[in-house]
Amino acid sequence: MAFGDTKIVINSITYDNHSNNILVGVRKHSETEDSQTAEVVLNNSDKRFTDLNLRGLTAVISYDEGAGFTATPTLTVMTQDDITSNGQYQTVLTLVGIPDLLAEDKASKDFVHDATDTKTVKALLTEVLDGTAVSSALTATQTTMGSYYNLYSGGIIHVGQILFIPGRTVTSIQFYLKKVGSPNGNITFFMRPTDESWLEEKVLGDASTLTTSGVWYTATLDTARYVNDEVNIYCEYQDGTAPDDEGVGGAYVAIGYSSAAVVSDEWLVLRYATGGWNQYSDQDCGYKYGYTIAGIDCFTHTTSITATYDSEDSLINVYAPGSDFKIAEGDSRLDVVNRLLDYTACFKRAESDGALHVFVKPTSGNAYTSAKGEFYTDAVRKALVMPNRIVVKSFDFEDDGYTGAATSAASYALLPVTGAPIRTYVTGDAQAVSIAAAKITRLEVGSQVGSDLVPMTNYEQIWNYVTITNQWNGSTSTGNIAYLSRVSMGGQFQQFFSFGRQAKRGIAGIKPKREVRLEAEILDNTTLTWGMIKSLFGIIDENTDDIYEKLNLIHLILEDMGADIDVIKRDEGGTTEWVYKTVIQNQVESYILGDTVPNWNVTRQLRVPGKS
Repeated sequence: MAFGDTKIVINSITYDNHSNNILVGVRKHSETEDSQTAEVVLNNSDKRFTDLNLRGLTAVISYDEGAGFTATPTLTVMTQDDITSNGQYQTVLTLVGIPDLLAEDKASKDFVHDATDTKTVKALLTEVLDGTAVSSALTATQTTMGSYYNLYSGGIIHVGQILFIPGRTVTSIQFYLKKVGSPNGNITFFMRPTDESWLEEKVLGDASTLTTSGVWYTATLDTARYVNDEVNIYCEYQDGTAPDDEGVGGAYVAIGYSSAAVVSDEWLVLRYATGGWNQYSDQDCGYKYGYTIAGIDCFTHTTSITATYDSEDSLINVYAPGSDFKIAEGDSRLDVVNRLLDYTACFKRAESDGALHVFVKPTSGNAYTSAKGEFYTDAVRKALVMPNRIVVKSFDFEDDGYTGAATSAASYALLPVTGAPIRTYVTGDAQAVSIAAAKITRLEVGSQVGSDLVPMTNYEQIWNYVTITNQWNGSTSTGNIAYLSRVSMGGQFQQFFSFGRQAKRGIAGIKPKREVRLEAEILDNTTLTWGMIKSLFGIIDENTDDIYEKLNLIHLILEDMGADIDVIKRDEGGTTEWVYKTVIQNQVESYILGDTVPNWNVTRQLRVPGKS
């Protein structure tokens, strides 16, 4: 093994560029947190791939950066092209990673998370990636009490509550009971809709088994019942004896209730041994009922992906989004994963073990230093975080008024911009502040800018922290890698990376961040076109106001590329300054570059960033 060695393992078979020499090269191997793609060229001169179907197989590309092979994230072969040209027989594979496959997984139906479900972001994320629905066992309660109704033969025999149960599978009923004296006879719990179309009942047991102080007693239904109705849940006891007029003696069952209304749209009901039901809107019976709700059952048709949590912020295993978390039919699994992570300050990336790793962004990592500016390309841009103040509020219908805010201090001090308020479920002001701070963290990472094309001397991954120092112009930039592209082909062994999320559009008056990418391979005899270099010159133009510095950089780049300035028409003023004004500022609109600069010949292999 040696620096620059590359291999790809497909279905346990290795193809490399140094031993069996079947791997011609990796033409492009790009990664973001939401996509991983590669284009691999294999030697097919012996027709080994002609009848061998590689589509759908998993593959791992590994590079030797000087300390042995390092495996990159697992990919899947999507297309396989056999190409014959100029006496060469090659097979070209295109591959995609786990994020790309997640983007193809679509929700089979709508899913609305129950407001009472206490699943955290971590639990929900794990469930979405696993693809197996995990039901939740929950309990609804009304536990405010201060008084007792007495149940005995000839007196009150039923006490309970009328309430609406919204689409839940009820598994148990509880009431707060105690015994007075020595009652005997069965206690039974009931549930039925107000239209009496069905009935569930369960004998709790004999009254003699009750304690003499109030305790919650549970009756588990023989068969769980799905309920989406207004129902009456109540306790029945028809035996025992009444106390005397002084409230002394007797043998009866007492059930806890509140003598004042506690829950809106619910009310206490009771019935005597003779007569009908009585309803009291100004009272509430104490009760609990256990129920289950379905898990995330809209991705059960997808392939399970392991979620690995390398590090966690303060929210991911604490914050429960409740019914704020929804999935619409047709939503991609990748979008759902991203929405869940947006509640937190955690980031994700797929790795070589086939798992999706979740972690807090790194704050240290590799450093790249150039003493003479010999980076292939190096660009730095300074940007404000926009917006730089986030406010999180609870929903108005919660009536709790929780709110919290966070700022990106440096940007807010320069130009305060507050984003639209974010409404979500929060348990208090402190949690609102935490969510706002998490969103600021994401905005700050997304605002990082800078890029470099360097030799592949370190294994980098998405969100790795790097420091770039260009001692030639005195610039230093740091950030977390958001875009990464590798090339191992035709004598090139290099990687390009850039910081910050790639913007689709910018704030008015500001150009969106460029998604800098490696263009197609430029060979020794390629004629350099305007499209190949315009973005490189554009970066220079954006990052310095000193025209002499611009001209010097342009001259050095053209000279290093082997471009012969003499081929520019001298009678048109073929100077480096003329090149700058013409090809960058477009001040000479009548010139067509292809006519003015017909032959800029590249004397060595080169890749330049392109403009998205």
